[in-house]
Amino acid sequence: MSKDEKDEKSDKPLFITRSIAFLFDMFLVLLLSSVLATPFVNSDKITSLAKDSQTLLEKYNKKEVTEQEYMVEMSNLEYQVATSTELVSLFGVFVGLIYFVIVPLYNKGQTLGKKIMKIRIVSTYKDLNSNQLVFRSFIANAILLKFVSVLLLMFASRDVYTSCVESLTVTQYLIMAVSMVMVIVNKNGMSLHDGVVHTKVVKVK
Repeated sequence: MSKDEKDEKSDKPLFITRSIAFLFDMFLVLLLSSVLATPFVNSDKITSLAKDSQTLLEKYNKKEVTEQEYMVEMSNLEYQVATSTELVSLFGVFVGLIYFVIVPLYNKGQTLGKKIMKIRIVSTYKDLNSNQLVFRSFIANAILLKFVSVLLLMFASRDVYTSCVESLTVTQYLIMAVSMVMVIVNKNGMSLHDGVVHTKVVKVK
């Protein structure tokens, strides 16, 4: 193994380190989005919908409703929850872009989670720029999924919204799974989104 290969390998953060930073950052964005949107959200309606979902699940477990009836009604309840929390999703897009783009752009490639875990994002061919971070957040942090979901919720029918969001969610999970495998097996720890936008995550020296 050459010296460059050894240096590159020593710079590779552990998978668990990146995972902890990722989960912390996603939780923080969700928390901030929820707090900002709280004054505009009907909490009583959301609580009522949650109770209706629980009641429906209990009826299904007791065989009081068929599987088809359960799926149709649950889909309807989930759509009502989505429309009731539309502002939370919208705030999530804006907070996510600020947190995953602006913060690392002016903080040496670090979000708070990455700073705590002592890792950072770097460009593989030039200085880290906003375009790289925007597209990276679209893929890695599901910002694009959230943005498209909000647009569908605002302008599409319920059936179109439900089918599209289901497909997009499955696609997002597949991307995450591929990225996790790539982080583990690649010698430089590059994920799918790293390869697409020419970035990598390294330890802070």
